[in-house]
Amino acid sequence: MSDVLRHTPKPLVEEHYHITELINAQEKRSADRKYHRNRLKELEDRETTLADSKPVTITDFYCDRCGMDFKAQAVRQIEVDWTNSTQKVAYYKTKCSAGHWCQRLITDKHKDSFWTKSKLVAKDRGRGFADTIQPFETNFNLLYGKR
Repeated sequence: MSDVLRHTPKPLVEEHYHITELINAQEKRSADRKYHRNRLKELEDRETTLADSKPVTITDFYCDRCGMDFKAQAVRQIEVDWTNSTQKVAYYKTKCSAGHWCQRLITDKHKDSFWTKSKLVAKDRGRGFADTIQPFETNFNLLYGKR
């Protein structure tokens, strides 16, 4: 019999079920460690943001009821979740000229509605539109290449 016929293929070690279970468990532990490390960093960032914010400041606001932008003196307020004391939410609060309460978030800036509703912010975003090169313009392919 030739050597080719006597050779039996051996299974790969990585495909054995014990080994795949070990690899999956290690990957899960690694992902958990990374999640908790990032969570601690987020909490530290939140605390430094709270420490850096001023108790009283002048900032821009947008009133939902009036539909107007205004600048006003605001007071910082911090709310603590009683179920999780590490989760603090800080915001600036003031009244518009009509007497409506308005607020700006300090800690969760990505949830602050000022950035989506304010007409001054929209105008500021539109101001740079002419300076940005668009895909239909001639030099776009020179800068960014073809798709």
